[in-house]
Amino acid sequence: MSWIADPRGPLPSRVYHVRRLIAVLVLVGAGVGISGVISAVPGGVTAKPQATSSDGTISESAACDPAAIVISANTDHDTYAEGELPKLSMTITNSSDVACTIEVGTDKQKYIITSGSDQIWDSTVCQKSTEPFIQEFAAGEAITTNSFEWGRARSDNCDAGTPAVGGGASYQVSVKLGDVVSAEPRQFMLY
Repeated sequence: MSWIADPRGPLPSRVYHVRRLIAVLVLVGAGVGISGVISAVPGGVTAKPQATSSDGTISESAACDPAAIVISANTDHDTYAEGELPKLSMTITNSSDVACTIEVGTDKQKYIITSGSDQIWDSTVCQKSTEPFIQEFAAGEAITTNSFEWGRARSDNCDAGTPAVGGGASYQVSVKLGDVVSAEPRQFMLY
């Protein structure tokens, strides 16, 4: 073991000590990197749900209290000319005074369009696929989902045929996010 304390070679012993120190640090760093990879694997060490915050960083905040989540339905216009398709979205607000996470994926979103007492369209009937997603919200933060076009068709027709509604009628869109329901529908007119 004297070769560790007193290295021999053509270079000064200080060079050999620095090289060995670097080798030890590389080995320790590799061990830390491997444990990080293992914790990122599903079923690994990490057990808390992770969310993406609005600035793109990963967070481990607690889930928002459903009573603190406020949602509202949006349309891109109040009235639509014949053949013009409404774009729908929802605004989700964390009304609490702490940061928390909300499940906001398309697997939790639901849009319902009615005209009077007649239910015209339910997004979950016509939905082809869903994506789960957890989003971190700062205290009081509101985020609006990406908009999508409603093809003016009833749920039993989806968007497969000619539009089944329109012609000077008033419609309302309501939204749900899991068990949270919008307080009031958003009204719009189709011509």
